[in-house]
Amino acid sequence: MTTLQTNQRISSPNPKPLCQIVGLACLTGFVLDILVMTFPLQLGNLAWRVGFLQQLGDRSIILLFGIALLIYGIIDLTAWRKRLAFSCLVLGAAFILSGIWVIWDSLALQKQTVAAISAQQQQIQTQINQAKVNPQLAAQITPEKLQQATQNIESQAESAKQNAQTGTLKTSFSGSGNLLVVGLALIGLGQYGIRPSRS
Repeated sequence: MTTLQTNQRISSPNPKPLCQIVGLACLTGFVLDILVMTFPLQLGNLAWRVGFLQQLGDRSIILLFGIALLIYGIIDLTAWRKRLAFSCLVLGAAFILSGIWVIWDSLALQKQTVAAISAQQQQIQTQINQAKVNPQLAAQITPEKLQQATQNIESQAESAKQNAQTGTLKTSFSGSGNLLVVGLALIGLGQYGIRPSRS
């Protein structure tokens, strides 16, 4: 009976190498995914930046999971654990700043979109006004149809502006929320990894 219990203790697998493998796989997948998303690089394009940071926020949980597994897998290797912990602190701060940047860029993108919709609305309204004074078109188009077209353009423009505002705000808060939460969690992992391990 004692021999059986001793054999069971000896044969129980160590989960740390498994955590190292899965953690490295998660980190590698995350890095490859981000590299693919960055091409073609367009840092000056506001819409590209917002989209990239939102996708980064959506995929950031894989990074967090991979780092947590890796820290657990190397918990006994003090030097490596501390290097990874400091990297977590830096990444956490970068993610928090990126979350704030997403909100800033999203608000700027929302203003751009609303301005573009207003410009299109103005252009169409100008065309309608020109049609009113054009003698060739005046015979074919009644004032009622022109009034109806004006009302349709105004309602469609207002609807498009409203959709742009609510859609942009939802996606920006969702993306920035992910980045902020993962950033705080990375800082927590960093602080956990820096602590001296208990013997």
